[in-house]
Amino acid sequence: MSLKKIGAIGGAISVALCWPIAVGQIGERIYLDTVGKYENPYLKITSESYDRGYLTSQAVSRIEIKDEFKPVFEEEGLPTVYHVDHQLEHGFFGVKSFSQLELDDNVKELAAELWGSDIPPVTFTTDTALTRTTKFKVVVNPIAYKDDFGGSVASQPMIFKGVVDAKGAGEFHYHLPQLNVTSSANETMALHNFAGGGKGRMDGQFWLGTQQATLDSVTFTDSQNDKSMSLKNLSVDMSNVLKEPDAKSEGAEENTRLTNINGVKVAEIVSVDGKKYENFNFSLSFADLDYPAIQRLGAMSDDINEQMTLEQQKEALLALDLLVAKGLSLAVDDLSVTTPEGDVRSYVRFTVSPGLARASQSVEKIAEKLTGAIMLEVPKALVEKNPVAAERVKMMEQAQIVEVKDDKFVLNMQVEGDKVILANGDQLPLGMLFMLFM
Repeated sequence: MSLKKIGAIGGAISVALCWPIAVGQIGERIYLDTVGKYENPYLKITSESYDRGYLTSQAVSRIEIKDEFKPVFEEEGLPTVYHVDHQLEHGFFGVKSFSQLELDDNVKELAAELWGSDIPPVTFTTDTALTRTTKFKVVVNPIAYKDDFGGSVASQPMIFKGVVDAKGAGEFHYHLPQLNVTSSANETMALHNFAGGGKGRMDGQFWLGTQQATLDSVTFTDSQNDKSMSLKNLSVDMSNVLKEPDAKSEGAEENTRLTNINGVKVAEIVSVDGKKYENFNFSLSFADLDYPAIQRLGAMSDDINEQMTLEQQKEALLALDLLVAKGLSLAVDDLSVTTPEGDVRSYVRFTVSPGLARASQSVEKIAEKLTGAIMLEVPKALVEKNPVAAERVKMMEQAQIVEVKDDKFVLNMQVEGDKVILANGDQLPLGMLFMLFM
């Protein structure tokens, strides 16, 4: 069995477990209602059966991979429909459940190779109170696999647990202590302490709240060619926050704004050529996005094929027009890293003021509403290692677009409408800004 197939199986299991369904809800009606209202961009979940008893009940849920993701599973010969058996126990204060993924004959043999005979790949338990608040725990059991060609996969249990209330809001945490993969070509990956979590709720296709993930280290090694690369102390953060006006105010729903903030930090990266890069930081944010417009674009993403219909094009342009008309901000507040040649620092910030109607029909007018700032500092030694970049920067220095300070090339620009203002006060047309970096 190929490592690619192992990865596909792992992905199948992970997708099939996405947000532990409607298990353990109080009573058949609630169970059926919750399954019917379950929303997920990757899965469709329905109830196959619910056999109600006095102290215990049995239920079966059907999980189907949605059309756009089916080819990923079909290419590896994996099912696109899964079933989950639920054993429910009724108590005085709620319902507890224990659930397992059903394996058909096509998957049983593969699962036995990875997890062992009669060992379920995944189990999950829930404990639902009378208030419908549900605590859940998902365990992906350890993998111990070896093939006849030197390939292997070994992992410790991955645990995913959390709590969700009746309105769908909750928090979750997950942890994978260790994963080791070896290919038949003696290429290895060693991953240590992958963990994360989140707090919030799903609103259609959008997660409203926070999520974060951390990774202590991951190392890739090619023993045959004596090459390796590694990464230490990775952290990723994301938040989506809605700013909602007073519900009593006119047009409150239409004026709801979304702010999205994303951050990535890496303490150390060692490249294949042995160079060490430290303190990598990346921070990207979108502020004051018109939420109804974002929802319209998100709802369309499931239906848009590679070739958009005329109607889809019109709908997308209307949503984009609304997005621009209400104003928005984009910022890369921090893109920096310490290289062997020195520190690289930069930021880019743009704001489009509200008030521009039908932007798609007059794209050039967006510049009239645009303000922003650009800053970049790069060590001379780093630039001079690349002849093409060195020649380009030399031309920019001669044109006084960049300056030299403390053995660094420094670029500072302000954007005001259709003009770029340099650090020395000179002005350039906005179009020149794009030509400089092409």
